[in-house]
Amino acid sequence: MKKILLITLFGAVTASQLMAADLYITGSTAFRKQVFNACKNLYTSTPSIVYDTAAVIGGDGTSAASNPVWTMTGSAASSITALGGGTLTIHADFTGSVQGCQTVENLIKVAYLTTSGTVTTNTPTIAFSDVSSASTPYAAKGNFSEEQVAVQPFVICRSASTSASMNSITNVTWDQLKYLVNAGTLPLSEWSGNSADYNTPIHIINRTEDSGTRRSLFAELGYGFAQNITTYNYDQTNKVFYTPTGDINGALGESAYAVIGSYAGYNSANLQWGPGYVGGGDIKNCLKLTDTQNTCIGYLSVADAQAITGVNWSQVISLNGLWPTAAGLGIHNNTGTNDFTPVTSGFYPYWAYEVVVYPTVNPSTLSPSDQNLTTAQLGNQNTAGTILGVLDAWTYGTPIVGSIDNEINASKTASPGATAIRMGDMVSSRASVGGTISP
Repeated sequence: MKKILLITLFGAVTASQLMAADLYITGSTAFRKQVFNACKNLYTSTPSIVYDTAAVIGGDGTSAASNPVWTMTGSAASSITALGGGTLTIHADFTGSVQGCQTVENLIKVAYLTTSGTVTTNTPTIAFSDVSSASTPYAAKGNFSEEQVAVQPFVICRSASTSASMNSITNVTWDQLKYLVNAGTLPLSEWSGNSADYNTPIHIINRTEDSGTRRSLFAELGYGFAQNITTYNYDQTNKVFYTPTGDINGALGESAYAVIGSYAGYNSANLQWGPGYVGGGDIKNCLKLTDTQNTCIGYLSVADAQAITGVNWSQVISLNGLWPTAAGLGIHNNTGTNDFTPVTSGFYPYWAYEVVVYPTVNPSTLSPSDQNLTTAQLGNQNTAGTILGVLDAWTYGTPIVGSIDNEINASKTASPGATAIRMGDMVSSRASVGGTISP
């Protein structure tokens, strides 16, 4: 009797371990490449991947890590012992850091792709965020927690406009940026020192409020989450800047990536996040326009800033005379490693901890109709053998294959260089988003 019972229990455990598991990811667009590259290594062999190449739910039309919407599937790597080699399917739709926190914690469905490429909706399991959820209206609490996985550096970039006006803009001071973010424009004379340039406006293009990149910059400037600002978008058909309040359908001819509501996956509910550009890739695509009228600057993750033109990081400018890498101006056309010593040592200030918000109870008990993971399978970065125990793990020695930490470490010596920083490489720290850096 006991022998039969043990066999039965062993069989039940094995079957449970081999059950197919689905992980639904959302959140940060700035960090999407790091997550994608790490997720590819959560399998025993190269996973099958489908992308939103038709941009049906917000994809960028490519089959690449830059696409914010994809789904991959295959047999889970042996390092994820909690799945016992079962099928792991990871669905991703990166909608923005703050929106990611909101949809995970409030169980709001998001559009995803199935393994066959069709569109479905599902409650997201976890959200990556460029800023701590405590700096947003959606602090992780109750059945949710968050953990730091890396450091995300950001940069200020000028547009690729062929206007001679842009030659004056090689640096932006804290005071210039604080006024520019609030008012939306500053006279070119603020940079050139030429009074004749007073009537030539330089615009800043902003992300919507659900952007962690925006939240990090606003915190750095002393602005709250809901700071009232003047927003401008660029109408690339008529080649003018305009205030897009309430514009969700591209009424003035901007391209499909320009504003909220322009993707099928971004509906009128996104009006809560206000006007602006949806993702970091959208800001990049605006900055790359060479129109002489496109005189603007924007803010981006280091990853999105890399390919505004055909020259790596060509449009990055210094902030208060400081650069994010030790190469300084040499970041332009960098093709090797990126040394982020100015960030890790506490000099360059525009950075934030990348975090992941996740449930601390069985996801199926929060949304029983569309989640099949258990906490024993999802885990956290301190629980070896779980999904997050691999994906979010960070070490001071040899990184774990399949971890974001490992992906960042590998990118240090690969061209064009790392775009995020391992937690173990940080010397300085800060207690809050935009807070005092020490030492």
